[in-house]
Amino acid sequence: MVRTIVCKKDGCSGNEFHIVTEDGRLKLTCKDCDSTYYYDVSYYEFMMLSNCEKCGNDTFKVFTNLEKQGLYAKCTKCGSPPEKVFIDDEGVQVTYEAKLLQDIKHFMYQIDQRICNLEIKIDGLEKGQELLEESLAYINRYMSE
Repeated sequence: MVRTIVCKKDGCSGNEFHIVTEDGRLKLTCKDCDSTYYYDVSYYEFMMLSNCEKCGNDTFKVFTNLEKQGLYAKCTKCGSPPEKVFIDDEGVQVTYEAKLLQDIKHFMYQIDQRICNLEIKIDGLEKGQELLEESLAYINRYMSE
């Protein structure tokens, strides 16, 4: 369920905010009364900037998704989201494509490690199979004599 975040100050029911990302938290400042609210967004792989990615507006309506635990912002003029800056594992600002490429490389490395582990286990099983076959051959030879 998605809900619009509304200012909680008595006498104010504003739902338009100026946003700033600070230390893994999204700082919302009410456009009408300047009340400030903080929301944890450290689980995102990006930072939201203070302006719209299309029109440059700095005022947003902010929504919270209660089921998926997420915050979403929409420009009050054009409905677009705010600009996003992606941060890689070293803390360097990168493009979305560079972040995606880095994630794919990391995932491929994990797959390679799993394949390597499987190959080692298969080699162990093959050696065990050979040992069992040799043992059965010796048992058969002594049983037939």
